[in-house]
Amino acid sequence: MPVSLTIDPDGVAHLTLDRPEKRNALDNAMVASLQAQIDFLAHRDDVRLVVVRGTGGTFCAGADIADWATPSNATAAKQSISGNRAFDALAALPQPSIAVLEGTTVGGGLELAMACDLRVAADNAVIGLPELGLGNLPSWGGTARIVAVAGLGVARHLLLSGELITGTRAAELHLVTTSSTTGMLDDAIAAVVNRLLAAEPQAVALAKANLATFDQRLPAEDAMAAYTAGLDSSRQRKQDFLDRKAAAKAARTNPTNAPEATTRVQS
Repeated sequence: MPVSLTIDPDGVAHLTLDRPEKRNALDNAMVASLQAQIDFLAHRDDVRLVVVRGTGGTFCAGADIADWATPSNATAAKQSISGNRAFDALAALPQPSIAVLEGTTVGGGLELAMACDLRVAADNAVIGLPELGLGNLPSWGGTARIVAVAGLGVARHLLLSGELITGTRAAELHLVTTSSTTGMLDDAIAAVVNRLLAAEPQAVALAKANLATFDQRLPAEDAMAAYTAGLDSSRQRKQDFLDRKAAAKAARTNPTNAPEATTRVQS
């Protein structure tokens, strides 16, 4: 499955995004797989804690742009609702959750991380909301969660500027719980896991239920995301993005055919 699940003897569930060839970008199948695994965890009394991580040294490069390049408004709204439901279900789990941010954590990937209770980041992780540059709005609840966690000023900056920040800077802005060097990341995760496991499980579940009463959502988020996804300018920006990725991949595969003056675009 594109999202795998294992449960260790300590009752720690490991949800792993497993699409490394796409930097764990979330396509429709992956969102559905995530929803199924979260629904399963919601009924497991033996699970104390959930750790969400990506394979291939990266967390999640966001929504798969191929799914958002040319959708109808109805399809875009459906995709927004599906992602919202999955992320809301993750946030509503009775068990606390930790997102491990390394490599790329942008767009829908950051929204996924914000649906977790805590975030541990590598200091060199790349974090941000670049959606406006592609003519889209975040649509999976992340904007409101960033406001709740780090404040309106941080949300404004990330969304309006599209700046990609490091894990170190994200910790300074309280967007993530802590940051660590890559070599010490597993130790930092273990320290947070051990603190959470030391708490009484029923008290943790009740604390989460109490905190959930403060959750807020942006009105009409799905409708606005569907509207922007259908704009001609938005579709063109996303197609240009896909074309640049295809050209970069072709240049890596057959560099002798790449124009000398072409700037290498990171995929």
